[in-house]
Amino acid sequence: MRLTRRAALAASLASLATPVRAQSDFPNRPIRIIVPSAPGGSLDILARLIAKHLGERLSWQVPVENRSGGGGNIGFDAVAKSRPDGYTILIASEPLAVNPSLFRALPFDPLRDFQPLTMIATLSQVLVVHPSVPARSFAEFIALARSGGPEINIGSAGTASPGHMAVAQLVHARVPLTHVPYRGGGPAVQDTVAGNIQGGIMTLPAALPFMQSGQVRALAVTSTRRSPFAPDVPTMAEALPDVVVDSWQALLLPAGVPAEVLRRLHTEITAVIRLAEVDEFLKRQAFEPAPGTPEELGALLRAEVPKWRRVVEQTGLRLD
Repeated sequence: MRLTRRAALAASLASLATPVRAQSDFPNRPIRIIVPSAPGGSLDILARLIAKHLGERLSWQVPVENRSGGGGNIGFDAVAKSRPDGYTILIASEPLAVNPSLFRALPFDPLRDFQPLTMIATLSQVLVVHPSVPARSFAEFIALARSGGPEINIGSAGTASPGHMAVAQLVHARVPLTHVPYRGGGPAVQDTVAGNIQGGIMTLPAALPFMQSGQVRALAVTSTRRSPFAPDVPTMAEALPDVVVDSWQALLLPAGVPAEVLRRLHTEITAVIRLAEVDEFLKRQAFEPAPGTPEELGALLRAEVPKWRRVVEQTGLRLD
C-alpha cells in the first residue's frame, strides 16, 4: 500500500518527535547506580544514600548494583558499554583516573567513554602511625625513614588505592617505605593499632576514632589542603610539595547522554546532595560535600588522568 504524501509527512514528523517525547518523559522506569566495588565500602554507602533520596524525588526505584573486581575496571566497563539513556549511573573515585596508567589495554577510556555528572564529596587520606614509632611529626617521620634504620611498613586499603599511590609518591620522594596492601582501610588501621605494622594511609573516617582515642598518631593528610575534620594535622605537601592525593567521589554517565536528560539528572542529584539530611550524614563521616557542574568534574578528570600517568611513569608502578 502506497502512503499519501500527507501521511508520509505525518509519519516522518511522528518518528522525529518520539525521542523528544521519550526524553521529556524521563525517567519512565527505574534508574540504576553501578558501584565498582564490594558492598559496605564508602562508594557503596554513598550510592545507597543517594539512591534512596533520588528515588523519592523521581518516584522511581533506584537500585544499586555492585560490580566489583579488577580494581574497579569491571564496573567502569559495564557503565561505559551501557546505553547512553540516563538509566545507568556510575559512582566512582580516583581509580577511574588512575587505572588507565596502571593497567594495559583497558576496554574503556575515562575521558572518552563517560559523561561527567557531578562531584559528590571529597575525602582526606591520613598517615597514622603506632604510638611506639619515634616520630611525632611528619618531618620527623621523613627523617626516621631516611635514617637507614629498621624497615617501615605502611598499610593501605589495597593495591592501587589512594593510600598505595601516596606511598608510591613518598618512595619516589626518597622516603623509603614498604607498602602493605590490605582488603580495605579498616584492617590496615586495626593492624596499625595492634602494632603489627608501623603505620598506614587510609581514609580519615576509618582512622578518626583511633586518632581521637590516642591509639594511633596522625602525622599528615594527603590532600591539597588540611581537612576541616582534623585541622591540626598538616598536609604532606607542606613538607613534600609533590606528594598530593586528593580523594573524591563522583557520578558519571555513559558518553552520549541527551542534554535534556543530563540536565534533569544533574538538577535532581545535586538537590539530593544538598539535602540537610544528606549533608549532615556526609559530614559525620568526614566527607566534605562538593556538588558541582559536569564541566567542573570534567576538568578534574582531565587533570587527574595525566597527573597519575606521570606518577606511574616516575615510580614504575604498574599492575600488568
